Amino acid sequence: MKMELRVQDSELRSNEDGTMSVSGYVNLTEQLSETLGVTKRFKEKIARGTFSRAIRNATKDIDFLSEHKQDKILASTRNNSLQLKEDEQGLFMEATITPTSWGKDAYELIKSGIHRNMSFGFRTISDSWKPTASGIFERTITEMELMEISVVKNPAYSQSTISSRGIDLIEEVEIPEIEEKQEVREVKRNLPIEIAKQSRHIEALRSMKKNGANISDSRIHMAENTLEELMEESRMINDLKKEIEELRTLQGTDNQSAIGQAVSPISELMEATSSVVAKARKVEMKAGKMKLPYQTALEDAKFVVEGEDIPEIALNLTSHDLESAKRVGISQSFSKQVINEADGLDQHSKDMLVKRVAKKIEEEVLAGDGVKGLKGISGDVLVPSKNVAMAPTGASLRALYLAVHSDYRSNAQWYVSAGFFEKIALLTEADGSYLMKSERIDGKVISTIWGHQVEVSNGLQVGDTIGQVPVIFADVANCYTLAISKDVEVKNLVDTKNVLRGSVAFTAEMYCNGGVHNYQAVAKGTIVA
Repeated sequence: MKMELRVQDSELRSNEDGTMSVSGYVNLTEQLSETLGVTKRFKEKIARGTFSRAIRNATKDIDFLSEHKQDKILASTRNNSLQLKEDEQGLFMEATITPTSWGKDAYELIKSGIHRNMSFGFRTISDSWKPTASGIFERTITEMELMEISVVKNPAYSQSTISSRGIDLIEEVEIPEIEEKQEVREVKRNLPIEIAKQSRHIEALRSMKKNGANISDSRIHMAENTLEELMEESRMINDLKKEIEELRTLQGTDNQSAIGQAVSPISELMEATSSVVAKARKVEMKAGKMKLPYQTALEDAKFVVEGEDIPEIALNLTSHDLESAKRVGISQSFSKQVINEADGLDQHSKDMLVKRVAKKIEEEVLAGDGVKGLKGISGDVLVPSKNVAMAPTGASLRALYLAVHSDYRSNAQWYVSAGFFEKIALLTEADGSYLMKSERIDGKVISTIWGHQVEVSNGLQVGDTIGQVPVIFADVANCYTLAISKDVEVKNLVDTKNVLRGSVAFTAEMYCNGGVHNYQAVAKGTIVA
């Protein structure tokens, strides 16, 4: 069984009680080690409580050895000659050395101060990693199997020396890929909205106080503190994002793996290009076709008197038949001379193609006809529809807003065409203020209506003709499923035409299908006369 070795530069003490007893700290918890690793550098700490659990859960004897030599046992938990415990400082050991010839030699070396370093061998069960600003990773071990402890002369051990002692040692600890979790992505998407809402709240409080309302300074101050906390959280998320990017860079990827990361439909490049693609639920389309179940109604719990039957909820489930995966793709060609002269143009082109695929999928999710492409929201007759005029009103938008079930309304967002956005932007409230609010958050302008972000999409219709759908209010994460048969693939296109004209072509394509899976989380606005 492979294990890792760690050394603690601590004071191992011999006791002056006539017995060959020694004691000292094997490792101090919650303290970073010196820099470890060879090709990938890291520092490490043992979380408090880890040693206690390892001792309590041990299924084998833990031995106290001399210089990691398995045949030079000094004491053992088997006969309680070795006592291990974790206190507030770390792992503390007390041992009564067995008076063998090597035991006596080891005790004299400890007593004289020649041997004073402690080392322990372990197998990691659970750990976590994070990058630091210095480019060195930080590892925290939370669960381990403690295999042995040793007294050693030198804290460093060469690989050849370790191998000669028969220890099956892990030479290089593997640093895992760190992925940005869905929870982090959701926080990043929601924080700008919360910041914008809190900013408007503070503005409203100040305005009310200026106009004579009984608003205390402490109330405004509390609101300002809340805003600062939100902004600090946003900065922390951005810092985490940078650290993740640094980690991926340090872990190293060749061009092929980098492209593989970039073109995945759940990758950052796709999600950064389109929030619709980022939010849509994604499932694997294993066969050529699949059934997509959806729910047409929600029912609430009800109070009943004692003795009555509790009503059974009718799930009202049915399904869409996604007969086959739809192919979406785009290509671009350059002369070989341009590619050779323009450094990085090939990768830029591949990234651009992936982004165009993402935007096309966004358009299809919102407005696909289900023939050549996806079955989109605006063309789905089961999606609740509310009438809006070519000259929209706040009342018609409010009706659309209320058409989404309250369970999903808080996470819903507005999607509008560019032409309809211009019209909505001119709408005003009763007090003369604009219905649509705008805030600059982290250098980006965020527009909102009633605290919900407004996003312009080319996929929606202009809204100047009866029957068009220029506006959608939806919680995409809870209403739309993207079934993926084949991930986006970017590759060089080699054909006779390109060879003859001395050009290079790149193509990006993927196979997918999709549809609405929850009609309670979405509503569309349809133009009427």
